[in-house]
Amino acid sequence: MTPAIRNSSIIPQPRGNRAAKAAYFFILLCSVLLYLLGIVNCTRSQIAFAIAVHCLIAQSWHFMVYLCEFFEEIAHVHTRYNGDYLKAFQASVSSRNTFFMIFTAIFCYILYKEEPLPVMINVVLLFLCNFLCRCFGLQNATQAVISEITEKKKLNVAQGLAWSYYVGYLKFVLPALKHLVKKFNEENNNLLRFPETLKLYILMPLSCKIYNDLHEEDENITFMKEIPPFQLDRAGIRGRVFKNNVYRILDDEHRPHYCIVEYATPLASLYEMSNIATAGFSKQDRMEQAKLFYRTLKDILESALECHNTFRLVIYDDCPNTEDIPEHLLSQIILKHLNQQHSEEYDLEFRTLRSQ
Repeated sequence: MTPAIRNSSIIPQPRGNRAAKAAYFFILLCSVLLYLLGIVNCTRSQIAFAIAVHCLIAQSWHFMVYLCEFFEEIAHVHTRYNGDYLKAFQASVSSRNTFFMIFTAIFCYILYKEEPLPVMINVVLLFLCNFLCRCFGLQNATQAVISEITEKKKLNVAQGLAWSYYVGYLKFVLPALKHLVKKFNEENNNLLRFPETLKLYILMPLSCKIYNDLHEEDENITFMKEIPPFQLDRAGIRGRVFKNNVYRILDDEHRPHYCIVEYATPLASLYEMSNIATAGFSKQDRMEQAKLFYRTLKDILESALECHNTFRLVIYDDCPNTEDIPEHLLSQIILKHLNQQHSEEYDLEFRTLRSQ
C-alpha cells in the first residue's frame, strides 16, 4: 500500500453536503405524509396560513436565542467590536432570519381569519417548515456563537499559535534567562542590574505587524547587544541556538534604559493570513485573534512555574484607525511597563522586609 493510500484512510476529508441531502429527503417525506393525511382537501389559504405560522414560530424562537447572544456580546462590545453596538448586533443576530420573520408575521396577520388545520397535519407542517428554514440557511449559527464555541473548545488559530509559541520556544528560553543575563552582566559592567530588566518583554501589537528591527517602528529604540545564546538539541537540530537581544530605549529626556525585548513572532502568521485571500481571514478576525492570543499566552505562562517572574507581556494598539498615535508609541509603552515592573518589584521587596 502506497503512502498516499494510507494517508487517505487516516486524514479526514472535508465534510460534504449529505446533511443537506438528508434534509431534502425529509422534506419529501413530510410532503408525502401531508398528502396521505389529506392536505389536498384543505384550501390554499389555510395551507399558506399554517406554513406561515409554523415558520414564524421557528424563526421567532431562533431570534430570541440570537437576542440572548446579543446581551452577552454587549458586555464585550468595547474589547471585541471597538465599541460599535451595531457590529455586536450583526454578529449576534442573523439579518436573513429577522427579515424572514417579519415577512411571515405580516403574512400571518393578513390570513389571520383562516380556519386551523387538523392536529396531525399541523405537526407534519411544523417539521416541514423547520427543514425548509434549515435548507434556506435561516437557522445557521451566528458569528458570535461560532466564536464562543471555538473559544470554549480551544479551536481558535490564536490558541494553537500561543501553545506552539510556549512549547516550542518560551518553555526553554524563559527558565534559562536569568542565568544568561547573569553571564551578560559579568561581561558588560552589570548593564541589566535592576530586577525589572531580568525579564523578557514580549511585544504584542494588535495590528500584528512586526518589524525586523525595532528601530524601524520607533527611533528611540536601538539594538545594543545580544545576551549569551542558549543552545538545545531540538527537532533533529543539534545545538539549536536561541538568541535574545538587549535594546537601549530613550525616554523623553533622552536618558537610556535597557531591557530584553522581542516581538511575539506568531503574530506575524496572523498578519500574513489576513493578507492572503484564500485564508478567509479578515482584519477584524486578525485583531480578535491577537487579543485571544494574548489572553491564552498569559494564562499558559502564569500557570507555568518554570516561567514565573521571567516575562512581561506588552500588548498595545497600533492600528491605523486609532486617532492621535504618539510618534514614539512603542518606546513610551515599554518604558511604562519598565516603570510599572520596577514599582511592583519594589513593593514586593518592601512587603517581604516588613514580614521579616
